[in-house]
Amino acid sequence: MLKFLARCMMFIVGLVLIAETGLPTRAEQLRVDRHSSSFKSDHRGAGAGDTSYTLHLIDGAVSTCSVGYALYSRLQDGDSVEVRSTRLFKNCIRISQGDEVLEDDRHWKYIALAFGALLIAGALGLLPRSDDDERSGIAIRLG
Repeated sequence: MLKFLARCMMFIVGLVLIAETGLPTRAEQLRVDRHSSSFKSDHRGAGAGDTSYTLHLIDGAVSTCSVGYALYSRLQDGDSVEVRSTRLFKNCIRISQGDEVLEDDRHWKYIALAFGALLIAGALGLLPRSDDDERSGIAIRLG
């Protein structure tokens, strides 16, 4: 029963991802309210890690956008930007200021389509499993 529910969820999420690529995007004129960053350290403890930069926006449906360091340091609080985002998940796919494109995620549709198709294929049992198990589904080997 649990496998059936997991497959149903995979199928629904896959359909939603594919449906989002067909919906029109939302374009809004927003203002930068504040900046925030978070650091996730590496498990090895060598001081290495990854820093995530986020712009917090006001005056629209999209409230945050994850950006790179260059854009994070370039925009100031109170700056007005045009943000193009997806309808369902409200992911920022393009940030521009005037005629200048500051950040653009050109391949978001291809990535969403690929993940959606992979989830649907897994839900329908179209992905091969390991040789020792005759049931259909996904096989992940880590060694």
